[in-house]
Amino acid sequence: MQTENLWVTCTCGAKKSMAKAFGKAAEENLPGCRGRHPHLDRYDETCDEEPKAVLLGASNSWFPVSISVLAIPMEDTLEQLVGDGWEYFEDVESEMEVKIVVKTLKKSNTLPGIEKYEAPEIWKTIEAKRNGESVEYATEEDIKRPEWEVLTMPNPPTDWPHFLAKDAGKPKGYEKYFSAVLQLERLREVNALMGFTRVEAPEETVEEDERPPMAPLSYNAKPEWVPVGEVHGEGIFFRFDETMIKRWETLESVKIRDEILQAGHRGWRNARKLDPSKGYSGARYVMIHTFAHLLIRELALECGYNSASIRERVYADEEMAGVLIYTAAADSDGTLGGLVELGESEMLGRLISQALERASVCASDPLCSEHEPSDDRTLHAAACHACTFVSETSCEKGNRYLDRAFLVETIKTKDTAFFDGSAL
Repeated sequence: MQTENLWVTCTCGAKKSMAKAFGKAAEENLPGCRGRHPHLDRYDETCDEEPKAVLLGASNSWFPVSISVLAIPMEDTLEQLVGDGWEYFEDVESEMEVKIVVKTLKKSNTLPGIEKYEAPEIWKTIEAKRNGESVEYATEEDIKRPEWEVLTMPNPPTDWPHFLAKDAGKPKGYEKYFSAVLQLERLREVNALMGFTRVEAPEETVEEDERPPMAPLSYNAKPEWVPVGEVHGEGIFFRFDETMIKRWETLESVKIRDEILQAGHRGWRNARKLDPSKGYSGARYVMIHTFAHLLIRELALECGYNSASIRERVYADEEMAGVLIYTAAADSDGTLGGLVELGESEMLGRLISQALERASVCASDPLCSEHEPSDDRTLHAAACHACTFVSETSCEKGNRYLDRAFLVETIKTKDTAFFDGSAL
């Protein structure tokens, strides 16, 4: 139903069309913002922003601002086990009580691995945690660094209750492109809700002053706790060969293509009054990110998982080059071993070949392959819904920073492909 057909009527007889609440007419008809926070049951009288009408149920009425991390093994496994089972150890007052708690946990198999440690060790760790002696805080920028260090260990942990990995061997036919592939038979993801925005989505940046105003979750500026969700799943981790990546990055054609993407990035940020010199992740990120999208689409077709339940986690900077493709759902979807099974060397090689072959020609070509991000100030080049985009819940960048020309030859671009086609 169009807004012209919706009317607001008062008991006094006055009425007005809802169409005047949208567009330019809204500037003259909508009242000033009252600064109302219904979830906090209060008003912010200092607000001087212009209100905007949003349809009930519209997707832009609420955007979560969240942080997600993977539960990974620490060097001190006992410290992590105590932290994971803190609800059981929080009220323990002696070593004798520790023995009773551990015995109960062992029988119920609630905290696997805790029975390997003696009561005095556990008690010492409990006291250290109470005194805050071992607390380390990480910023948003370095959350992925500890994950990368564990995922790239020569011998990744195989006996931790929330992290179980094994070497799957390099994909058949693509051995020179990858340093290693891991099958993660067990992993845990934790998502923390920090706040939310309205109308405008949070920008892809770690700079808080560049984000739209975030509505707080509590009266306090920095609450002591936030809502957190915990999900379990499985995944496949790809570590790209650093030598191949650097050799590809030095190609003149790649540098030229990278500059085209940067021009779109600068235009996009300028339009939003953001610093155009910040936020661009580079050609390495775009290439690995696009690879993740193509493989997610292929995995969804092959294994039957709901595509929205398959996610990505990209590790890309001067020292990292990899991607984790995983499932993480509150229910059983994605935790039955189907995705991990596809990580076998021969199977994975076939899936990569299929994904790259599909990406070489898009149903929207030649428009897709000829798209110039600098023309319309977008954050993708040769990419669209027909060939590369995935569900927003699957992508960590909201389907931004994508270009299949960095992976395969397209109708327009022939000299920037990371995969040279010899294995197809």
